[in-house]
This record gives sequence, C-alpha cells and structure tokens, in this order.
Amino acid sequence: MEKPILGKDKILKFRRLADATKEGAARLALQVEHTIKYEANTDSQMTKDGPINYSGGLTTTIEMTAVSTRDAVNNMLRQAVLKQEVLEVWEIDLGAEPTDGKYPAKYGQGLLSEWEDPANVEEAAQFSTTFNVDGELQDGLVTVPDADIKEIQYVFRDTEAVAPTPAPDAGA
Repeated sequence: MEKPILGKDKILKFRRLADATKEGAARLALQVEHTIKYEANTDSQMTKDGPINYSGGLTTTIEMTAVSTRDAVNNMLRQAVLKQEVLEVWEIDLGAEPTDGKYPAKYGQGLLSEWEDPANVEEAAQFSTTFNVDGELQDGLVTVPDADIKEIQYVFRDTEAVAPTPAPDAGA
C-alpha cells in the first residue's frame, strides 16, 4: 500500500543568491503551510476546423505562511521583499526515503512579491508572502544536516540520564 505524502514532512529553506558562496540555506521555522502553484497561461483560437489551444507560458509561485519570529530568516525574507533581492528556495521532502543520504527536493530562484504581517490579539503573529519562481522549479537531491533533522523532530531517548554535551574546544 502506498504511503500518503504529509505536508508536515515538506520544509522550506532559503538563501539570498548573493550569499551562495558564503553560507548554507536556512530553514523557515514555525512554518504553517505553503503551496506550490503551477499556472499555465493558455489561450484558444477558433478555426474553421474547431478551436485550437496554445500555451502562453508557465508561471510558478510558492505561497507560504509562518508564525513570525525575530530570527535571521524572517528578517532576511522581509528585507528581500523591500530590497527586491533574488532568493534561492528549496522544498525538501523529509518524508521520502533518502538516496545516498540526500533527500528529494525542488529548487528555484526568484523574488518575493509581497509581505503581509498581521498581528491578531488572540493569536501568534503570522506572516504570509508569495515567492515568484524564475523559470521552472528543478528536481534534485539535497543534503540535510543532522542538526536540522533533530531541530525539526527530536529523537527517542532512554530513561537514563543524558550525557552532557562537551563544550567546544577553546583552542580550536
């Protein structure tokens, strides 16, 4: 029997294209949902033989909502809208079986077209934005650091005391 694809298993990571040689992509924390939307602009022409259809091109957008935080990723995304900076985006499917330790992903570059950040008195503040993909999303495999996996989902522990994490070597 086939397993369903769960939305909670798909995460988004971002990076400013200008920072591609300086740093890795960062995960959007507290994501509520995202939607990848493919829209083909089609038109038709009536002929004596009947209508014919033709494509005016494909546009791809990623609409997303997340709980607002005061972290670097939220700030980077907001600034990217204000400054119209090109971003890279990855949708990574952590629910899929990894291949050689890498997870299936979709990759794209583009611009955020809007930023909406309402503050409701009864709920955590959430922002929403739309990412406009240049060209088409590309399929591939990506490395997901163990720290990201542990941050997303804690691992099972025994009931015994946990060994302390060693402090980083001050001489390194």
